[in-house]
Amino acid sequence: MKLRNPKLALLVALGFFAAAVISGIVIWQYSSDEELAEAGDTIYYCPMHPTITSPVPGNCPICGMNLIRRVNTDTSAASSLADAGSLGSISMSPTQQVMANVATSPAELTVWDQDFVTTGSITYDETLLAQVTSYTAGRIEKLFVQFTGDAVRRGQAVAQIYSPELHSSQQEYLLAIANRERMRNAGFEGARSAADDLVESSRRRLQLLGMTDRQLTELERGGKPFSTTTVYSPVSGIVTARNAVPQQYVMAGEPLLEVADLSTVWVEADVYEKDLAKVAAGQSVLVTAPAYPGQTFTGTVAFVEPVLSGQSRSNRARIQLANPELRFKPGMFVSVRLVQSTSEPVLTVPRTAIVDRGENQFVWVAAGDSRYTPRQVTVGATDGDRAQILSGLEPGEVVVTAGGFLIDSESQLRQMSAGGTDDTHNH
Repeated sequence: MKLRNPKLALLVALGFFAAAVISGIVIWQYSSDEELAEAGDTIYYCPMHPTITSPVPGNCPICGMNLIRRVNTDTSAASSLADAGSLGSISMSPTQQVMANVATSPAELTVWDQDFVTTGSITYDETLLAQVTSYTAGRIEKLFVQFTGDAVRRGQAVAQIYSPELHSSQQEYLLAIANRERMRNAGFEGARSAADDLVESSRRRLQLLGMTDRQLTELERGGKPFSTTTVYSPVSGIVTARNAVPQQYVMAGEPLLEVADLSTVWVEADVYEKDLAKVAAGQSVLVTAPAYPGQTFTGTVAFVEPVLSGQSRSNRARIQLANPELRFKPGMFVSVRLVQSTSEPVLTVPRTAIVDRGENQFVWVAAGDSRYTPRQVTVGATDGDRAQILSGLEPGEVVVTAGGFLIDSESQLRQMSAGGTDDTHNH
C-alpha cells in the first residue's frame, strides 16, 4: 500500500527505526553471560548495573561508566568457587581491585573506649535548694531582698515581721523570768522547780516561733518585747523566687523567698536507650558549653533515672558539676561526653568492613592470591569508626574495608550466573 502523504510516511519510517534501536538495546542489556561467552572468553560488565554485559569494551548505557573486564572460562561459576576454596569466595584481578577501590585492614585488639556525646542542660542542685519561711503569722514590715536573682548569705537578715502572737509570747517569757526570781527566795522547792519549768517552756515556744538564741539573750537583757522579729536566710545562694512584698500579711509556714546554692549544679543529660549500658553512677564525664569555647569541665554521674521516656526512648542522667565561680547558669545548654574504657583489649575492625544483609552480618576476608572469602561475624558495640567483633574473626586476619559491597555484588552475580543460590548467609 502506498502512502500519499510524504510527511506521514517519514514519521512511520522513523518510528520503525526507533523501535528497532530500542529492541536492540534491550536485547543487548539482558543477554546472559552464557550467550556472550560464545563470542569469546572475555565479557565486560557495569559494576553499578551488573546485568549490563557486553563482549566488547564500552560504556554502560544507563550510567555511562566504563565496562569492567571479567574473565569467563569454560568451567562453570560453581567450579570456580570450588577452586577458590569455599562456596561464595571470589577472585579478582588487580585491575578489578583497583576499579572497585578495594582497601584492606587487619583486625586488631584495642582498648575499647565506649564514649558518646549527648546534650544536656544546667539546673539547680535540688539538695541545695531552701525556702525562707515565716515561723509565725504577721505583717511584713521590711523586706531586705529587692528582686529575684539577688544574692544572700547564710545568716543574713531578709525580712522583719510584726506578729501579735510573737509579741505576747515574749511578754510571757519575761513574766516567767520575773516569777522565777521571786520563787528563788521561797521556801518551797516545788515552787522553784515549777518556776524554772515555766521559763524553759516559754523559751522553747519563742524558739519555735523563729527567735534565735541571740535574740533571746537580747530580750532578757532589754526586758522589753521586740515589736518585730527578724527572719534570717538559712543558706547562701541566689534568690530564685520572691513570694512576698512589704506590708503583706503572711501565715505561719508561708514561704517568703526561695534560695538556691549554685556552688554545685546539676547537668540533666539525655541518654538514648542504645547507650544506657555505657552510663553508670560514679562515672566521670566531660562537659563543654558554647559560652566557654575551648574549655572542658569535669563532672560525675550521680544518678540515672530508672524510668525510660516512652516517646523519645531516652533516659536522663544527673551529673554533678562544681560551679565555684557561678559560671554555669540554670537553663544553659551544654554538651556531655561520657567515656568508658574496657579493662581488657577487644577485637575490632573498621565499621566499613561490616556487610549487613539484615539477619546476618559478615566481612570479606583476604585469603591470598587476590581471593576474598565471606565470613559471618557477631558484631558487638560500635563506637566512632570501629566496630567490636564478638565472634567469627581472629586477630590479624585482613578484612576488606572499602569495596566490600562491590565484591559482595560480584559474588552474588557469579552465583546467579552459575544457576545457584546465594550461600554466603551460611558463612
